[in-house]
Amino acid sequence: MLIDKNKNMEGAKRALILAGGGMRLAYQAGVLIALEENSVSFDHVDGTSGGIFNAGMLASGLDGDQIAARWRALDIKKFMSLQPLKKYFKPLNMMGYADANGIRNKIFPGLGIDIHKINVFDRGEVTFNVCNFSNKSIEAIPHHRAKEDHLIAGVSLPIVMPGLQIDGDWYSDAVWIKDANLIEAVQRGATELWLVWAIGNTPTYLPGALNQYVHMIEMSANGGLLEEYARIALINEARTGVSKSMKQQKPVKLFVIKPKFPLPLDPDLFFGKIDARSLINMGYADAKNTLAAMPENGIPMDAAATKMTEPVTRFNLRNEFHGTLNSAQEQFSVSFYSYLVYATAPDDIHHFSSIYIKAFGKEIPCFNHRLKREKSRENSTYESEWHFIHEQEIYSLCAKFNVHTALDLMLGLEFKKIGMAIIKEGKTLMEGTLYQNTQKRLRSRLSYHVRKPDGKGGSLRLNYDMATKLIDYAI
Repeated sequence: MLIDKNKNMEGAKRALILAGGGMRLAYQAGVLIALEENSVSFDHVDGTSGGIFNAGMLASGLDGDQIAARWRALDIKKFMSLQPLKKYFKPLNMMGYADANGIRNKIFPGLGIDIHKINVFDRGEVTFNVCNFSNKSIEAIPHHRAKEDHLIAGVSLPIVMPGLQIDGDWYSDAVWIKDANLIEAVQRGATELWLVWAIGNTPTYLPGALNQYVHMIEMSANGGLLEEYARIALINEARTGVSKSMKQQKPVKLFVIKPKFPLPLDPDLFFGKIDARSLINMGYADAKNTLAAMPENGIPMDAAATKMTEPVTRFNLRNEFHGTLNSAQEQFSVSFYSYLVYATAPDDIHHFSSIYIKAFGKEIPCFNHRLKREKSRENSTYESEWHFIHEQEIYSLCAKFNVHTALDLMLGLEFKKIGMAIIKEGKTLMEGTLYQNTQKRLRSRLSYHVRKPDGKGGSLRLNYDMATKLIDYAI
C-alpha cells in the first residue's frame, strides 16, 4: 500500500511530492509501481500542477498498477477541449485557448479521479496545490475539503486554460510560483521528502516559442525548488541546535526520482511520437535504477538534485508484438511493448518495455535492460534482456531480433518478429516468437523520429544516418 498513515509511525514520516510536468506525467505511474514493489510507503502525498492527476488517483483509492492501466487506456486527445468558436475571433480577449470541459468530463472519469472518494479518503494525508491568483499565493488544499474545481484549477496553465473562480477568489495552476511544495510536507511533520521530478533541467537555452515557453516553466519550477531547499536548510540547522533538554527533531532528507533526459513535450504525446505506455515504462525503469542506488541519507538539496543530461541527437522508435509463447504443457498469450531510444553518446541505447502475459492478468513494466549485438554480412542481431516482477518473483525476459538495412528501418519494414523467452532461476518457463503485423509496423513508422539537441526534427539525411548507426551500433 503506497499511502499508509500507520506504517511509518516507528520511523521517519515520509511525504511523496508529485511535481508537475503536463500530460507526460503518466511517467509518475511507473514510479509509483516501483515504489510499491520496494515497499516504500508514505504518510502524506502532495500534488502540484500535472502531479495533481496522480495524487488525485491515489486519493481515489487506486494503486500503482491501476493508475498505470488508467493512463494506458486514456485517449490523450481528450485533454483538448476548445472554447466556443466565436471566442476565437477575439483571440486577444480570451481567458484561455481551451476550456476545462475535457478534463472535467473525460479525463477525470477516465483516470478514475472521484472527488467524493477523495473527500472521504482515510489512509493518509493528500494535498493539492493551487495558486490563489486573487492574493498571489499558494494554497495546499487538504483532500477532505477539496472541490473538483480546485483540482481542475490546479492544472489550468495560464494561456492554455482559464482560471476558475472558487468561493469568490480566482485560482490557477501553481507552477509559476512553485511546482513542488516541499515546505507543506515539512510543516506536516515529514522528515523524508520523496520528490518525483519531471520538469526539464538542462543548461542550454533552446530556440523557438514552444521551447522558450517551456523554459519559463523550467525557470520558475526549478527556481522555486531552490528557495524551498534554502528554507529547509535553515530548518535543519535549527534542529541540530536544539538543546539536550528539548526533544531532538530529525533533519529533513531529500530523495529524488527523475528521468535521465528531459521527457518529450506534450505535442509529441498528442502526435503519437510517444505514448503513455512508454512514459510509464520509462518512469518504472528510472525508479528501479534510482532506488537500487539511493543513498540512505538522501541527496544534497542543491541545483544538481534535478539536473538532467544535456539532450543530444536521438532516435526514437516504438514497437508492439503479439503472439503465443510455449511451455512444456501449454501456450501463453503474450503482448510485448517497446520504446527504443538511441542517442549520439557512448553506450546510450535504452530499450524501455513492458509485457502482458494473459495468465498473469496485467501488463508488467520491465527494468535493468542489457543489450548485446552480433553483426553478420546479412544483418545485425540484437539480444536484449530485462527483468520483471510478478507476485514478488523476479523473471528474466530475453528477446532476440534482427535489423537489416537503414532504409528498411525508415520504411517500417523491420521488426516483423521477435524471438522471446521467459526465464526464472535459470529455467526457461516459456519461449517462442511474437509478431508485429503490417498495421502495427505502419503505426510504429509514424512514431519513428529523430530529435536534435534543439528539439527540432532531423532531415531525411540525418534520419538515415541515425538508422545506419543504430544498425551498426557504431557510436
